[in-house]
Amino acid sequence: MAKKNEAPPAPAYPINELLAKAEVLFAVKPEVLAGAIYDRISEMTIDEAAKLIHEFMKRKVR
Repeated sequence: MAKKNEAPPAPAYPINELLAKAEVLFAVKPEVLAGAIYDRISEMTIDEAAKLIHEFMKRKVR
């Protein structure tokens, strides 16, 4: 049970829902989100997805 001062955990969303709303939630095309979350779990929070997008966009191209 969570303590009274702790915030409830952020909800996790299925990847297909995040992909459908990628342009609204993250201001990127669904293809960018798909590349960022490639081979990841089947659901994640919005914050986790945003972090992966940020890391993906900073990667160097080989």
